[in-house]
Amino acid sequence: MIPWAFDLAELCASFMMFIWIIILFFHKHRFILLRRMFSLSGTIFLLRCCTMLMTSLSVPGEHLHCNPRSYTTREQKMKRTVEIMTGLGMSMQGVRSCGDYMFSGHTCVLTMLNFFITEYSPRGMTTLHTVTWLLNMFGIFFILAAHEHYSIDVFIAFYITSRLFLYYHILANSRSLKSPDYKRTRTWFPMFAFFEGQCLGIVPNEYAWPLPWPELFVNYYRKKRH
Repeated sequence: MIPWAFDLAELCASFMMFIWIIILFFHKHRFILLRRMFSLSGTIFLLRCCTMLMTSLSVPGEHLHCNPRSYTTREQKMKRTVEIMTGLGMSMQGVRSCGDYMFSGHTCVLTMLNFFITEYSPRGMTTLHTVTWLLNMFGIFFILAAHEHYSIDVFIAFYITSRLFLYYHILANSRSLKSPDYKRTRTWFPMFAFFEGQCLGIVPNEYAWPLPWPELFVNYYRKKRH
């Protein structure tokens, strides 16, 4: 066991989040990207809530101590909820939880950020894509090295996150909602139909300076566009 490895996993996720924020800042279709990110993340973590309710695993390491706590009042429950939300579920922020091992939320975040950065950054930035994949894989390794999750937790998290991302984008990019058989898609994927009903296929990776100032950046992107 490597005690400091879990902090490194969270640093990998934080660095990828920083890269993703930069991409969102410059991307012309940032609101579509945000919508897809929240839609997929919400789906994955809702599924994670279901698996936690159905399968509660014991702690994967002797260094983890799970003492029972009773949150009897609504105020105590809300306070605990706010603590986890403001700390983003990160141990570096002092957030510690028990019983939420199936499946790994940290692996979900690492994998989701990796796939979004790879999909919505310029295709020619192969170095960036290699770096994000390495951060994803090393982040997973650090989670296991710290004995913060079982191997099955990490494997399932990576599989579910990557498959959901790919399936969602295959449906979105194939214009399935515009096909003659679109009613079947709307029936089986109502939320997808709601979010992607106005998108006409692949979202182009176009970038622009989003603010009216400073003029130097505004003029630079105008010249680049023309």
